[in-house]
Amino acid sequence: MINGKKIVALCTYRIYGAPEFAFLSELGRLLSEEDYFLFIYAMNSEIGIVEDTSPEVEVFNLIPYDKVDVVVIMNEKIKNRSIIQNIIDKSSANDVPVLVVDGEFDHVATVRFDYVGGFEKVVRHMIEDHKVQKPHFMAGHRNNVFSNERIEVFKKVLAENNMPFDESMISYGDFWAFPCRAATAELLKRKELPDSIICANDIMAINVCDVLKEAGIKVPDDILVSGFDGLDEAFISSPGITTAICDNGELAHTVIEALSNIFSGDRYTSKWIQPVFIPNESCGCLRKDLHVTAAVGELNNLFYHHEDEIHAMQAIISKMLMSKDVKKSIRHLKENHAKHAQVVVEKSCFDFENNFFYDDVEKGDKIVVFDSYSDSEDSYAYDPKSIVPHLEEIMEAGYPLIFNSLVYMDKCPGFVCYSYPRRMLIDYNQTPNLTNCFEMSIGGYVVNMYQKYLRDKLQKMYQNDALTGLYNRLAFRSITSEIFSHESNIGQKITVIMLDLNGLKQINDNLGHMAGDKAITAVATALKDSCPEKAICVRTGGDELLSLIVGDCNVDSIQKDIKEKMAEYSKTYGFDVSASVGVYSTIYENGMDINKVINIADERMYEMKRRIKSNKNGSL
Repeated sequence: MINGKKIVALCTYRIYGAPEFAFLSELGRLLSEEDYFLFIYAMNSEIGIVEDTSPEVEVFNLIPYDKVDVVVIMNEKIKNRSIIQNIIDKSSANDVPVLVVDGEFDHVATVRFDYVGGFEKVVRHMIEDHKVQKPHFMAGHRNNVFSNERIEVFKKVLAENNMPFDESMISYGDFWAFPCRAATAELLKRKELPDSIICANDIMAINVCDVLKEAGIKVPDDILVSGFDGLDEAFISSPGITTAICDNGELAHTVIEALSNIFSGDRYTSKWIQPVFIPNESCGCLRKDLHVTAAVGELNNLFYHHEDEIHAMQAIISKMLMSKDVKKSIRHLKENHAKHAQVVVEKSCFDFENNFFYDDVEKGDKIVVFDSYSDSEDSYAYDPKSIVPHLEEIMEAGYPLIFNSLVYMDKCPGFVCYSYPRRMLIDYNQTPNLTNCFEMSIGGYVVNMYQKYLRDKLQKMYQNDALTGLYNRLAFRSITSEIFSHESNIGQKITVIMLDLNGLKQINDNLGHMAGDKAITAVATALKDSCPEKAICVRTGGDELLSLIVGDCNVDSIQKDIKEKMAEYSKTYGFDVSASVGVYSTIYENGMDINKVINIADERMYEMKRRIKSNKNGSL
């Protein structure tokens, strides 16, 4: 419960389909009347019965079991028993009741369509009312529970009407267009054709009619056809398909009744819904134009809107992938296209030392990278206890929250939450496109930035000395060539400071080479930290270092800082760290040989080194 409202968590799939939206819209309206609030956890990709499931199922891990009052699972939408059982087990562990729609599980409440009874009405109408003599059955998947149930209904009605059955009377269309069309084409190769094809769902019935039409066979004059499910397409198609409707409005009302029973203490309530049989043209009955005008208008609206969305999203993804930082990347979406969305991702996505998508990175803290309810474009820490930012404000409007997983390169880096202040199919229809846009943009951005990080790292390895981090000779040549190719540097003061570590051999001989490396690094660090930020600091040899400064600088101050820093290192290390120094400044002229300037500074440095050897004075 949140803010005194009972929370209903609905687990489902593809909320943007017209039937699914009809159910969700009515359910949301009814729940708001009861002062309940709906959280929708939805997948956009079908996982079915396969075990190797998509990371998208991680959306169900977002359910806040400590706050929800009941979990509703759309079994026929998710279609994966192990995933559903996992949700049930987590609910049970948190003492949260579960209502399963269209499925049988232990210790849960159920709401089920009587598919067997509804389908039997269709089969009886074809065999008993139309008196067909050679019926053929277009089944779904082999060994699928729903397909097998409908096969048994077909056999039962045949037996009751004294009609023999054999396996040649069954084809398998897998509940979908392409396999059904292939199965129908094979059926048409037979010498004797059936006088009727009874299909296990409407999609197959529509495609059977289309294949028959292409073959010059008329429906229903030559062959009668029927379907099942009551899709809008069944009434738009020609001929209209004889079917039975699993009414989503009635389903929503029945779910509300079941929830009321659950909250009254009947946690294992069970309710059945009878599909409504509707004869139509495909079996020779009169045409039924159920919801055709509204459906065609809505489908046209969605189609053209979808086309516009695809072009817009492609442009946005391109802009986001080219952005230099996350804020600029996200801004392209925030301006026009995602006014009711929030995106939460793993903070580790932006840690390029361990790439989230390439490496086995443990999940941890998350950040909000997109918040349409905030004027700021800055990301901020995500508090999982809040579920989503601005929750109270969003709940006041009374409309559902919709959660999608973000999936990129077979990993789930986070989630997106939509909170539309209305119930419209056009909004729900754009959620998969927006989710895809977010995951492609964020994932692509991370991969691009990781490649840049690797490029910079390789470049640094190529340009920088491994011990000191200063530039190496090769990099120095390239950088100075670039600097002095610009005419703006003609007439500028240039200064070269040369350093040579004193007594490196003695340090190595007496204290070891690790101590010698520490001394070289100390002098290099002192040089870099004492020079201006834009100075070019280079390790030219074993213990020789230089700094090239373009522009005015205070050489005396730099030398003083270097000396003080080396004195601090001497105290820290317990041995003397000092260096000989040579400095030369001049005005850069076009075509000047920088090596000559360096040689002069080098000569001065060696003069100091010779003095040190003679009187032990003059070192930094």
